[in-house]
Parts: sequence; C-alpha cells; structure tokens
Amino acid sequence: MVSILLYVGVVVALILIVKSVVINQEYERAVVFRLGSFNRVLGPGLQFVVPFIEWINKVDYRVKTVNVQPQKVLTKDNVTVKVDAIIFYKVKKDHEKLKDTILEVEDFNQVTVNYGKTMLRAEIGKVELDDLLSKRDEIAEELRRDLDESTDEFGVRIRDVEIRDVSIPDSMERAMAAEAEAERERRARITRAQGELQAAARTRVASEVLGNEGYKLRTLQTIDNVAVENSTVVTIPAELMPKAEGDSADHNGQVKEILDKLRDSIDMDDMLGEAISGAEDV
Repeated sequence: MVSILLYVGVVVALILIVKSVVINQEYERAVVFRLGSFNRVLGPGLQFVVPFIEWINKVDYRVKTVNVQPQKVLTKDNVTVKVDAIIFYKVKKDHEKLKDTILEVEDFNQVTVNYGKTMLRAEIGKVELDDLLSKRDEIAEELRRDLDESTDEFGVRIRDVEIRDVSIPDSMERAMAAEAEAERERRARITRAQGELQAAARTRVASEVLGNEGYKLRTLQTIDNVAVENSTVVTIPAELMPKAEGDSADHNGQVKEILDKLRDSIDMDDMLGEAISGAEDV
C-alpha cells in the first residue's frame, strides 16, 4: 500500500514539475494568466508557472509576412482595377503593448490582414489610375502609415507594405498603348520640326556667305534627300528657279509656264499603271 502511494506521489510530482516548466525561445514571450486574470510576461529561457492555476499564451516576435489577396477597387477616375499587396509586420517587444496584443484582439494576425484589405481599397480609391501606376511606392508608404496607426493600439508594428501587382482591363491597356504611341508620334514630329528650323537657320547663314545664290545649297540638299528613296525625281535646272527675293513677276511666270508644259508632257495614267504593275511584281 505504501509503495503504491509512493508511486502515485512520484507520478503526480513529475506531472507538476513538467507543467510548471516553461521554455521560451529567444524570439518568444509568454503572457501568463492566473485564474483568468493577466499576471505577468515571461521572457526567453527557462521559466516557471504554477500548474493548473496559471496558463500561458506565447507570442512570436519575428517579422511575419501576409499576402493581401487581389482586391477589386474603383479608382478616383472610375477605372476598375485589381490590386494585391504584401504586408510585413511584427509584435512590439514592449510588455504593455504585448499585453494589449493578447487582451485587445482575439487574433491579431487576422485583424492585421483585414485592416490591410480595407485600407488598401480605401487608399486606391483616393487616387487616379495614372498616379496608381506611376506613384506606387508613395501610395504604399501612405498605406503603411495609416495601417501602422490603426494596429498600434494592439501592439503590432507595420514594417513595410509593398503593392505587388496592379491589373487593369484589356480595353484600358489598349487605350493606354494607343495614347503612348500618339505621344511618341507627337515627340517625333516636334523633333523633326526643330531639325528643320535649325537647318533653315544654318542655310540662311550659308546664303549670307554665298550671296544671292545661296538658296541653291538648300535645293541640292533637298534633291539629295529625295534621291535616297526609290522614287521618280524630276530635276529642274536651277536657272529656272527664283534666284532671290524680289525677283520679277515675269521670271516667275516663265517658270510656271515651263512647269505646266513639263506636266502636260508626262502621261500620269501611264506612270500610275507602271507603278502599280511594279508593286504587284514585287
């Protein structure tokens, strides 16, 4: 009988010892509740609690990552987009804040995720599509500040927020591509116009050096540019062209008469037929 009691006593003592020992990793803290009331916070290493009277709730201090599922959001300029993000957060090491993390919310991980979803939609709804695509980092930083302010009350600090992807409708993609192409064409035309303006200024300087015959330089440049392409070039003697500003009307009339005769001597229908047949052979 004595041996049986001794055996039972040893077993009970071992159970109490096992239940009273708590080992926390360096990145863990344990919140202790005594008979349902908050009592203290245990640090890392070997710790002890009163068995069957005190219970613990461990909290991980390491940075956690959560993916916010794609959210369908209407931007400020009424464009529907899908946006997903990544939130990096961790629990603050302050013991008072750790107490709030356990006592103020049921599941701080889920609450942080839900805050991220709602605030992501709210933040995207404040900006236009162009700003969303070009100022993604600024929007993410604004979202991080708002989210950190909301989660601070239960001891969670938001380390970073990254907007990972922005999906827009196919029709909007085509419209943006057309807009970009038109913008490139506009810039190309401006560049060509600026080149022509600079060339005209240089030619004017050259004409001042060469005298009244300087306009021939521009004429030769034009003929040289036209000759690069596979086209029909009609060369007119420079003597038939106006030599300077203020030439007489008779000279202009003679030039016009010669050009009219030259145009009448060319059968435009034959030239068109030859051009079409040559294109078909190619």
